[in-house]
Amino acid sequence: MEEIRPSHQALWKITKALKTEGYTPITPLKRPNGSIALDDAEVAECIAVSIETQCSHVFLPHDVAHINSIEEEEAEIIGIHKPGKPHYLPSSYRPISLLSGLAKLFGRVLKTRLSNHLFGKGLIIDEQFGFRPDHSSPQQVLRLVEYVSEDFKTKKKTVAVFFDVAKAFDRIWHAGLVYKLYSLQMPDRLILIIQNFLSNRHFTFRHECTHSTRRLIRAEVPQGSALSPLLYSAYTNDIPRSTSGVQLPLFADDTALFFRSRTRRSIFRHLPRAIDELGQWFWKWQIEVNPNKSAAIQFKYSKNRNKIVVDWNTPNLKILNARIPWQRSYKYLGVPLDKNLHFREHIARVRKNSLFYTARLGAMLGTKSKLSRRNKRTLYKMCIRMVMTYACPVFAHAAPKALHRLQVIQNKFCRAATDAHWCVRNSILHRDLELPTLSKYVKDASKRFFDIAGSHTNALLHAAVDYQSPPPTQFIRRPRNVLIDPPDALTAAVESP
Repeated sequence: MEEIRPSHQALWKITKALKTEGYTPITPLKRPNGSIALDDAEVAECIAVSIETQCSHVFLPHDVAHINSIEEEEAEIIGIHKPGKPHYLPSSYRPISLLSGLAKLFGRVLKTRLSNHLFGKGLIIDEQFGFRPDHSSPQQVLRLVEYVSEDFKTKKKTVAVFFDVAKAFDRIWHAGLVYKLYSLQMPDRLILIIQNFLSNRHFTFRHECTHSTRRLIRAEVPQGSALSPLLYSAYTNDIPRSTSGVQLPLFADDTALFFRSRTRRSIFRHLPRAIDELGQWFWKWQIEVNPNKSAAIQFKYSKNRNKIVVDWNTPNLKILNARIPWQRSYKYLGVPLDKNLHFREHIARVRKNSLFYTARLGAMLGTKSKLSRRNKRTLYKMCIRMVMTYACPVFAHAAPKALHRLQVIQNKFCRAATDAHWCVRNSILHRDLELPTLSKYVKDASKRFFDIAGSHTNALLHAAVDYQSPPPTQFIRRPRNVLIDPPDALTAAVESP
């Protein structure tokens, strides 16, 4: 164990086994009519019906003229329980099927051909950051955060609306997708191949040793396939973009709108118009949006935590005549954003996850572990620090006390990994492990991140970070990449010659 290298597969197999919670058996399920599916055959049929419903169109044919103007392979599926979902609901189990190696290879070949056409000719809109080269989810979050932060210093108001697109990949209209591919001037032979790849797909659900009846998949792109995210980007590439200044950030199916103005009257004149236009587009192309799980946030600067969700006389926002609830915070692309951009909720969440992984990997990282310090440091950096510093350039300006709570986790790791006495300074432990403090790591990561964003080929990301900082007396949000180190002189001790 002391001599094992970080590249050895056994090290990562053990790490993965300790991090995961293992297999969860399927319990008796509750049918939509209230009855209970008990035996294996009933459970298999119950989940098969749920999957068939998910992979079908939600809306009835509402525009026959539109549909007329546009317009079976079998897999064995098992169910994996979704964490945090009720065990008794069939929809709480994620369908998983094993694809043949030839099918995976074929999908990657198609993806290469499709990518060369879409990205080579610049056909994908700049607002779409999902599953495209040199783009990432933290960059899209940064675009919104920088937009709001600039409003804080110019005393403008910003309202953002986040839409919950339900079962996005499972309910793509096949005929509509083919129509979109033709509109993007894809080669005919490639479109025909993709059409045959998606049509006439069947499945059966296996529970224990029992199989459900054979079912048809009427709408979807296969989740897990390398080709599917690109097909979804092509399907949504004609999403309406407002000309009145309303911003549209996209990351695959994660869709939002945000707009700023000095007056609330201007916001609630332009933003509802953009929401209505977007809602009609969703309805036309059979994309379901759940208004109850969507959210609207009014960003407002405040040094203290404000319990008021929105001003008392603020109008409601609606999509397809359904009210969008106002919320104080919303988890966007893995980063909880609160109305004041304090990031306390995000830091608390990543701290909780980091402590969980630290406990699960305690046998490998603790004082009794026979792993070398090098391997312990590698596991910490890959499994724990990566969790704490996800999208760190976005929340790097959070309060120093909040960031110090993450530094405490690293301090405890250093002490456990070296089995040091309590009187040894944290700076000495960091030096021995050749590990920078979190503030220094975040500072360096932020500099690299903003350097890339400032010279990015996507004009939207470049514009988000390309503005002049105001004088220090007027600057509400600390300048980017300027972080205050933890209040224990740790960084100074580590960086001293």
